[in-house]
Amino acid sequence: MRRRPGGPAWGGEYLLVARLSYGPTELRQGARVKFSQASEYALRALTELARCEPDQWVLTSDLAELLGSPVHYLAKVLQTLARRGILESQRGRQGGFRLARPADTVTAWDVVAELDDVRKLEACVMGEADCSDETACPLHALWKQIRERFFDELQNTSLRQLAEFQRPVPRMPDLPKDSEVGAKDPAKR
Repeated sequence: MRRRPGGPAWGGEYLLVARLSYGPTELRQGARVKFSQASEYALRALTELARCEPDQWVLTSDLAELLGSPVHYLAKVLQTLARRGILESQRGRQGGFRLARPADTVTAWDVVAELDDVRKLEACVMGEADCSDETACPLHALWKQIRERFFDELQNTSLRQLAEFQRPVPRMPDLPKDSEVGAKDPAKR
């Protein structure tokens, strides 16, 4: 049996967003940029592949189980990335997927741009048909800043960096020891 890729469970929102600092407190606390489901699954799957040995083939079913995603949908997404040269695929019992290039040379932008129409992020956030630097809506300057920073982060974050990212595990508060509980309670003395 092949070794399955390891790693932390994912929460469904893209991790790069947590690294961005937007400015106003409201945006910093609650802003989330969502990708298409295809891009989300692709980023999560390729991050797991980046954690594997470079010559290791990983089955789609193993990735789907690890990520909690539908196997057939994930297979279609991964085949698209294989046709575009980001992944290699091999059929058969010893087959599966692996990265076509080293993980430190594949960026999050490379993955997302293959699956999503990133030009949609350039549209006016207020829905105005004509919104530019010359005819700006009230949120134009803020959205332009956020978008440029977001694009920059995608273009400068490699799959290796995502694979090395470890989500902190919540720590349980220290509970008092049995000897401390009785000593502090005068009724139990």
